[in-house]
Parts: sequence; C-alpha cells; structure tokens
Amino acid sequence: MATLRLTLLKPAIWLSSRLNFALKYWTLGLGIACVVAYLSSPLFHQIHNTIALAKLQGSGVQILTRYNELLIQLVTMRAALTTREIPAHAKASAGVTTAIEEIVREAKSKDEIKLSKMLERTWNHISTTSTEEKLDKRFAAFNVAIQVLHTLSRETARNYRLNLDPELDAAFDIIAGHLPALIDSASKQDHVIQWDIANMAGFAASEQMKLDEASSTLQAGVNQLQEQRTSKDLSPGVPAQAPKQTSPVNKRSNGIMDENLQELTNGLRMQQDAVDQVNTTRGAERVTVKRTLHGIALNNLGLAQSLLEECTRRAKVIVDERIAGLEAERVHLIGALIVSGFFIVYLLCAFYIGVLKSIQALSRGTNAFCSGQRDVRIVLQSRDELSLIATNFNTMAQEVERLVQMIEAQNQARERDLKVLVNALGQKNEELYTVNQRVNEELNLARSVQLAILPQQFPNELTWSVHACMHPARELGGDFYDCFALPDGRHGVLVADVSGKGVGAAFFMAVSRTVLLDSALAVRTPSQVLALANDLLCARNPMDLFVTACYGIFDPQNGSFEYASAGHHPPIVRRHSGEIDTLPTTHDMALGALYDMQYKQHHTNLQPGDTLLMYTDGVTEAFSPQELAYGEARLSSWFKQNDAPGDAASLVDGLVRDVARFVDGAEASDDLTCLILCHKQLLNVASASPA
Repeated sequence: MATLRLTLLKPAIWLSSRLNFALKYWTLGLGIACVVAYLSSPLFHQIHNTIALAKLQGSGVQILTRYNELLIQLVTMRAALTTREIPAHAKASAGVTTAIEEIVREAKSKDEIKLSKMLERTWNHISTTSTEEKLDKRFAAFNVAIQVLHTLSRETARNYRLNLDPELDAAFDIIAGHLPALIDSASKQDHVIQWDIANMAGFAASEQMKLDEASSTLQAGVNQLQEQRTSKDLSPGVPAQAPKQTSPVNKRSNGIMDENLQELTNGLRMQQDAVDQVNTTRGAERVTVKRTLHGIALNNLGLAQSLLEECTRRAKVIVDERIAGLEAERVHLIGALIVSGFFIVYLLCAFYIGVLKSIQALSRGTNAFCSGQRDVRIVLQSRDELSLIATNFNTMAQEVERLVQMIEAQNQARERDLKVLVNALGQKNEELYTVNQRVNEELNLARSVQLAILPQQFPNELTWSVHACMHPARELGGDFYDCFALPDGRHGVLVADVSGKGVGAAFFMAVSRTVLLDSALAVRTPSQVLALANDLLCARNPMDLFVTACYGIFDPQNGSFEYASAGHHPPIVRRHSGEIDTLPTTHDMALGALYDMQYKQHHTNLQPGDTLLMYTDGVTEAFSPQELAYGEARLSSWFKQNDAPGDAASLVDGLVRDVARFVDGAEASDDLTCLILCHKQLLNVASASPA
C-alpha cells in the first residue's frame, strides 16, 4: 500500500522537489483558485442563462402588452360600427396599421409569421372596405381580425412561456388567453344585442356561453396567480399558516386585482341580467334596457382593460423581481468567492510566514554551527515537524561537539606519527622522481627509435610521388606505414594498425612491419603477402594482438595498382576528374588472429592525375571537443576539395592540419597515420623534380 501511495504521489513529489518554498505555496494557492473557479463557473453560467431567459420572458410580456393594446383598439373600432362612428376613428385606424406592421416585422417563429401575415391581410381588407358595406360583413371581418390576433397572442405566449416561474406562467395565461377572450365576448355580445337583428340572437347566446367560460377561467387564473405569490412570500423555515410580511406594493396590487375582479364579475352578472331582459321586453322598454346593457358592457370593458393592465404590470414586476433576485444572487456568489479567496490567501500567507520564520531560525543556527560556533542551539516556537528537526539538530550538535573534542585529541597523536611518515615519504618521492625521469627518457628514446624504423624519405619521381606520416596518440604508437621498391621495378605501399596502445602495441608494430616487409620481398602478390604475414604473426603473438593492414603494389609504368586488405579501411582515390572513388575491399580477417587465412586481391588503374589515400582510423575517429567524429564523409569532402597535383607531401601535411583544426586541442583518441600516392599528369612532368 505504501508503494502504491508513493507511485501515485510521484508526479507531485517530482514537482515539489523542483520548486522553492514560496513557489510551492503559490502553486497550492493557484490550484485552489482554479478549483474554485471551475466549481463556481457552472453557477455563474446558470445564473447568466436564467437572467437571459427572464429577460426573454420580459420581452414576451412587452409584446403581449402591445397585442392587448391592439386588441382594445380593434374592439373599440368594432363597437363604433353600432353607432356608425367609423369616420371618428380614422386616426386610430392609422395607429392600428402601424402596430400590425410592427407585429409583422417582429414575428420570429413560423406560426407567428403566418398569423401576423393573416392579420395584416384581414386588416387591409377592413381598412379598404367601404362604409356602405353591409354591417354584418364588416362586423365579421373585425371578428376575424380579433380572432387571429387572439390566436397570435396565445402562440406568442406559448413561445415565451418557459415554465420557469408558475406565477409568471399564470400571468401569461391571463394576459394572453383569459382576459382577451372575455373582452372579446363581452363586447361582441353587446354589439349583437344593440343591432337587434333577429338572426343574431343565437349568436348572442353562444357569446354568453363563451363569456361564462372566460369568466370562470379568469377567476381560476387570478386565484392561481395570488396563490403562487403567497407561496413565494413564505419563508423556508416558517409554517404555511404564517405568511411572510409582503411589501406595500404587493398588497396594493393584490387589492386592486381582487377589487377589479369582483367588480368585473358583478358587471358580467348584471350584463347577463340585462341580456335576459332584452329578450323578454318590447317597445320603448326594450330600447331602455338595451341602453342600460350598452352602458354595463362599456363599464365591463373598462374593468377588463384595467384588470388586463394590472396583470400586465404584475407580470413585469415578476420579471423585474426575478432578474433583480438573480443579480443579487450573482453578487452574493461573487462576494462569497471574494471572502473565501481572501480567507484562503490569508491562511496561506500566515502559514508561509510561520514556516518561513522556523526555516530562517534553522538556517541561522546551522550557519552559525558551520562557522565554528559549536555551542549554538536552535529553539522554535512552532509545534510542527520543523520542531523535530530543531531537536534533532541540537542532539546532533551536542554529539558533534563531543566527537570533535575526541578527534582533536586523536589528531594531536596522529600529527606526531605523520611527521615521521612525511619525512620517510619525502625520501621515497625523491627516489620516485628520479625513476620517473629515467622512464620518460627511455620512452622518448623508444619513440625516436620507433619513428626511425619508419621510412622518412619517399620517392618523388617524374610520373609519381608518395608521402606518409604517423602521429602516435601517446609516447609510443601502434600504427605504421611503409613504402619500398620491389625487384621487378614496382613499389609496395603499406598502412597498418596494431590493436591496443602503449609499449606492447609499439613492439608488436615493429615485429609486424618486419614480417610484412620480409613477406613482400619473398612473394609477389598482395594477397600472398598478407597470407604469409598472417601465419608468421600468429606464431609470434604471445599477447594475442592483431593487425589490420592494407597492402598494395603500384606499377609506375602503366599505373596498375594491386591491393589486398586485412580488415582495414578501404583506400580512396580522387580521380583526375575530381570524383571520389572508394576502392572495393572484402571483410577479410585481421593479421595475427587465425592461421591459414586467405585474402582476396583487387586491382585498379591509377590514371595520370589520380591520387590514392590510405589511412587508419585515427583520421576518421578523431573527435572534436563537442564529441563529434571527423568521419569518412568529412574526409572525402576534404580530399575532393584539396587538389595539389603530384605533391603528395603537401596533401599529407594539409590533411594533418585539417584534422588538428577539427580536433581543436582535444586529446587524441588513436594514432593518426596516412599515406598518399600521386600519379602525376604529363603536364606536370616538366615541373616535377626527383627526390
């Protein structure tokens, strides 16, 4: 379980090990801030969305208010048909046209657009109809317009009724459904009775049924609205029998609504009684009752309009209160975040300062102790884990002081013994220095002898020239080269590399060169020379060393070059055209490793102007201070770009300088050896001088 906890905490431990103390607290505070912001973001988003929806419902209330104002205008203009007062409403007609055009522009949903277009067509028909048109047709046209407007109002209320607030939903039902239906039915019933048309009696009765239905639903809607308001005014911890104290504005609004509703209910009852009297009277009494009915209907229309305005105002108040409550909730949330953030920052700062003081006390104590004040002790006021460190430090300081006293006593005794030993060592050092000087002199002599073994004079004929060099990595090297004439007029060239370094490699290098030279003079072909030298070295190899070698025979008469390789780097040729050609070799076994090995022989022609380069890995494996190898690609690039026709010595010196410039003073990793053979062009024959 402990291993699992350490595995889970490994990333946090890694981060903690790379932060100082202040950054750890800043990281912790930033993490807490990010978590709080992440957790509170949905709340802000929810409040923002709810405010947007409430504002959307508020815009719906405003739209329904304009619809109801248009409804009152249409009902009023329809009432003017009875008294033939249409010319007096010409100004109102222009306002209706403007209102309908605005409704058409603001329609959003597909159904709203369809209904608004239908309302516009109906009104265009009404406004263009002659006053001589039959009354019943004009009345029917107004009824169609009012019905379309009523349907549009219900459709709009449905789109803006988001079921977020039951009280607001009840207000939407009243101002978009119940009251407009009641206003239409009450006014329409009065108009039908006033016209005194026989075939309208049944229509008036049907309107009375609609009026009764609208009155009952209106009563239910107002009751629901007041119940929702009462339930909202209750405190969460107070029983339902004890309503919360409502504001004077809400009390006045409830009283106005109750009063208007009661008067409207009584007025509708009186209107029904008047309708019944009209149906049972005749003559002058009927005319009087109709006038009374018309007055009651106009009064009911005013009461309904007043109730409609009050419900609309109540809906606006509900929306405003909801938005204000959400805004206050957002402010409270921001305040809570600020207070909690300040409290967290306060605690983090206090913890940081307290721990910092303890750490500073520990630091001062340890510094004083390290400066030699072994009697210093650390006292902390805190009770956290740092106090354990202080206690452990005090215990350690006391023990160190005891040990120091004991060590000082021991040192005094040992100093006396050391004086005797120092005197003896001084004599031994003098003897070792003398021996070291003698060894260095012998190594320098051995190096001079080793370099003297290698050829120092090279042929420089009219048609060809050779030059080579060997720079050991230490006092003695294992690389060697050779260039010698054969009895048939040809010349042998050799580059070899002994495994290992130091004195052993140097001695084996001398043996190997002698064996290869004797083998080259005894047999004719390069492959035979390597095979014979391999058997001889296997018989004279007590240290199990081996030699990689590349041996070739050059014929100056025709430029023929025969060669064989014993695990060595292949020679490269720069043709007279400037192209670099790596000669083919096989991966044959190095010399001195196994008996009876066979080596494959290769052949190529060196044309006038061609230059042959043979080298050891001390060239390609020379490393720069940045640990980059010189490499075969860089060697080929240098060989291609440096052209000294027929001057093998300058090419060898140029290659050595380029490698030294690349190494830039870094310690050599291996011996550097190279040999260059130039087959001179005829144009340069006259200027060449023999060696």
